[in-house]
Amino acid sequence: MNKESQDLLTKLKELPHADPVQIASFIIIVLFIGCVVLMACLACCYSCCNGCYTKRRLAKVYPLTDK
Repeated sequence: MNKESQDLLTKLKELPHADPVQIASFIIIVLFIGCVVLMACLACCYSCCNGCYTKRRLAKVYPLTDK
């Protein structure tokens, strides 16, 4: 675990001197991780805050009566 974190830290330190392809791939990976975290937070908030329960007023339906 320590070796992987050291490798990641080394790559992050070398990022300003990296070629544009490496910078673009790093940005894409960061955006993907950010989107996944955002969707997980939104799903949690939606389910915890009764997002599926709507408080709208439904129209009552009455049967037709023949007069």
